[in-house]
Amino acid sequence: MGLKIGPIQIFVSDVEMAKEWYVKVLGMELVEEYPDFKCILMKFSGTEFDIGVPNPSWGQGWDKVKVGGRTAIFFESDNIEEDWEELKGRGVKVVEELSERPWGEMKAVFADPNGNEFNLIGVEK
Repeated sequence: MGLKIGPIQIFVSDVEMAKEWYVKVLGMELVEEYPDFKCILMKFSGTEFDIGVPNPSWGQGWDKVKVGGRTAIFFESDNIEEDWEELKGRGVKVVEELSERPWGEMKAVFADPNGNEFNLIGVEK
């Protein structure tokens, strides 16, 4: 089977606000803008993100999509304490402070302005 991961879709209420936040706070690269569809394609660490406003005109089921919530997307860091402080300094909304989990992993959770939550985990060097 020749499957691979495609763009990760994140739903927002305002594309321009999202573009500014994802570029300035996380350092994502803007790849392309689709103003007619109210979405943008971003790239971060080799992964593409399709970030946009859900639109019922896209087809069946899109009227049920909600903005904000836990995304189960993990950002890995080999210097988690430093990166966590930098993200907080850039103004991320803290959902869960950095702490050691029962299984030994260092993890924090933060959110974008729409309430989409992301995980930050420490990885061994």
